[in-house]
Amino acid sequence: MHIGLIRPPIVHLPRSLSSFGAIPPIGLAYVAAALEEAGHVVSVVDGAGEALDSVHPLPGPDRLGNLEIQGLSVEAIVNRLTPDTQVVGITHMFLHEWPLVKTICEAVRSRFPQATIVLGGENASAFWPWAFKLCPAIDHVVLNEGEATIVELVERIALGQPVEGMSGLVWRDGDQGQAGERRPRIIELDSITRPAWHLFPIDNYMNHADNHGVHRGRAMPILATRGCPYRCTFCSSPDMWTTRYVTRDPEEVVDEIQTYVEEYGVQNLNFCDLTAILKRKWILAFCEALDARGLNVTWQLPSGTRSEVLDREVLERMYATGARNVTYNPETGSTRLLEIFKKRVKLDRMMESLKEANDIGMITRTCYIVGHPKERRRDLVDTAKQLIATALAGVDDASVMVFGPFPGSEDFEQLIQDQQLQIDDDYFYLALARSGRSLQTWHPSRSTQEIVATQLALMVLFYGVAYASHPQKLMGRARAMWSGEESSAVDQLLRVKMRQLASRATH
Repeated sequence: MHIGLIRPPIVHLPRSLSSFGAIPPIGLAYVAAALEEAGHVVSVVDGAGEALDSVHPLPGPDRLGNLEIQGLSVEAIVNRLTPDTQVVGITHMFLHEWPLVKTICEAVRSRFPQATIVLGGENASAFWPWAFKLCPAIDHVVLNEGEATIVELVERIALGQPVEGMSGLVWRDGDQGQAGERRPRIIELDSITRPAWHLFPIDNYMNHADNHGVHRGRAMPILATRGCPYRCTFCSSPDMWTTRYVTRDPEEVVDEIQTYVEEYGVQNLNFCDLTAILKRKWILAFCEALDARGLNVTWQLPSGTRSEVLDREVLERMYATGARNVTYNPETGSTRLLEIFKKRVKLDRMMESLKEANDIGMITRTCYIVGHPKERRRDLVDTAKQLIATALAGVDDASVMVFGPFPGSEDFEQLIQDQQLQIDDDYFYLALARSGRSLQTWHPSRSTQEIVATQLALMVLFYGVAYASHPQKLMGRARAMWSGEESSAVDQLLRVKMRQLASRATH
């Protein structure tokens, strides 16, 4: 069959500090590879990568302000699908993409009335009950890990077989969806065909500079693991992946890195794993394998990782093999909230790891959440103390985000059950707006204005202490703006926002 895969353009809220940059869509590339291996003809319309310098206005909620699309217009995306396309697969990773994804689905249905339209991805897997009601153009949603499910679905469609009852799939039943049983996770990760990057405009992404990690040259995303064994209440991972944590063979990961160096001239790797480093033996084996190849690349963990096994020996081996940026995710400085979040992290051990990483020369970042419904003011005091401690210890960056209940998370389900969450346009864009522009929050006694003010105050506190105690870091930010050589998340943010300003000025 002829399969058309679509990656939607990137949605920006220019007035927010949040930024979802355009990076090669690794999940869709894995799906494309699985379909090609099964013998199907696959074409990709990369709505972001094919037009990274193109910006279009996007209507949004009145209270939010102007939105922008970076990439192809919806009309251009649909026009690039070949006339013989039989199945259209659309990746839907983030909640704020939903209004645009819905528009794309409707446009595809208008142009290809007989085609089967399938959604997949993290948000699609959790948001499907609403997606089917809000968008009659959708036929199916592939749940969770998609490679095996999409191949079986396409084979059934090709043979004219029913798809109802398929595991890992939601099929349309009137104006609702009906879900099959969860498909077992893929355990042998090394058996999965590598991403089909030959179908994507990789050079466009590399020439446009890195939008995931800090820009350290030609960069590619990579996965070494799948899943996370933890059950944080604000995270959709337990719903998407279960709590089974599976690793690839370290040598196979390095083989993939070497391929990217040889084929694409890659200089930096961004690990997109949910929790990249949990096993000491694995990370040391990976560093040994990478060192043996002499590939002269840098690598970073922009999505965050655990600190338990990141002692001095491990961090030194990581740094020696090119690791430069590591993100830690404590989420709060309050031990009370950590228990409520089910966030099994020991703050004292994390501080030891952070100090060792900074001493070695790593660029470190920590991430926090404010405005959770169960947060108390005393918890904020503890978080403020934690931010001060990390700033004094030499941490380079801190992210303080307003709590948002995302589909698939335990917190989302609780708010739905308590009838405190309304699915509307404001809700769809909460991820874009939760960095200084939040429209709504869910704390029972604190207003949105107070929570946003707290967020900004904590950010000012961290960077004020960090630059006062380590003035060389402020000089580093100035050098980065002048030279374009980034090292920290602040450097990256300034570069992205300056590019957005320049783009708007020329349009």
